[in-house]
Amino acid sequence: MNDHYADPLREAAAHGMQKVVQVAPTAAAAVQVGLHMKAQRVREQAERERQAADALRTKQRAAHRAARLQWLPANDPAWLRTADLLQVSRAWGAALPYSTSDPGAERALLRCESRLRELHPYAMNRYDRLRVEGHTPEAAMREVTPLFAREPRPRTGYPAPVRPQLPPVVRLAQEDFPHTIDKVVEAGGSVRATAGATAKPARTATVNRLP
Repeated sequence: MNDHYADPLREAAAHGMQKVVQVAPTAAAAVQVGLHMKAQRVREQAERERQAADALRTKQRAAHRAARLQWLPANDPAWLRTADLLQVSRAWGAALPYSTSDPGAERALLRCESRLRELHPYAMNRYDRLRVEGHTPEAAMREVTPLFAREPRPRTGYPAPVRPQLPPVVRLAQEDFPHTIDKVVEAGGSVRATAGATAKPARTATVNRLP
């Protein structure tokens, strides 16, 4: 008769080890799958970011080309000599965002400012004072924009002419910059045209009363 009895603790340990050996490959495979999925998500995110960056660069290049077409004529002295206030203001506004990164835009900006001083010295005198005080070109132009609706060369020594209010100009001054100078000039021009049409009948009436 065999009096040998199995050790229960040893049998339990052996049984547990057998289960570990069976489960280990499955757990390792699950870890590998998790790592693979994480790496795939990282690659997909990187690809999305790359595509977004490419789309942004494409959009920026298109905006740069469009703006360049507007400021480029300002680098032509012949064009600049005959350009009016609206044309020069559009070129200045197009060159401003790129003036620190594009030498052509910087040249166009400075030449436009020189031409604006010829066309409207009153507004540009104020602009130059603000620049000396440390204002950026954008901030200085935002402040002087309403002045472009006034007389470019006001005469001193005479009473200031009575002018109607300029609500379009006031509204533009309250808006966020950049709004172009041409909007202000057009608003001021419409007011001056209205004032001129109102003044004509008064002068005619005065002439008719003469003997």
